[in-house]
Amino acid sequence: MPNFKVRAARASDWDGFYPFLIDSDTPLDSLEEARQRFNRKLTSSLHGVFVAELEGQIVGIAKAHEWDEYLMSGRKQIRFSTLSVHPDYRKRGIGKALFEHTRDWAQSIGATWFEWYASPSAVEFYRRLGLEGVTCPQPEYPYFELQF
Repeated sequence: MPNFKVRAARASDWDGFYPFLIDSDTPLDSLEEARQRFNRKLTSSLHGVFVAELEGQIVGIAKAHEWDEYLMSGRKQIRFSTLSVHPDYRKRGIGKALFEHTRDWAQSIGATWFEWYASPSAVEFYRRLGLEGVTCPQPEYPYFELQF
């Protein structure tokens, strides 16, 4: 398989990016407003938006954002909110690379915690990375946390 690369998303990635969100990030108010929000996130230091690209095609996406910064200590929580790989490209290391890139971004901006809830279908993926979630009020959506 040719090499893919993970990089920060660009405004020109929108057409390849938004199809990954159609089923998971609904309801959609308008595609144009969604594109405008996407562009705002690209220029915000509080958001990390990344793509995996293979031969000019976006085959995976990841997003994270600052969840909280404590006023007294400055400690930061980064919420990992999206990881998606096109079904035709799964189990090729793309999801792992997107996860690691997003985690490294969080650490590089001074995060104390990197956290997320996993969907039931993603739990095994995180287990293969050596991560184990804890039960939360919705046990089928375990909570994961990394501390830096």
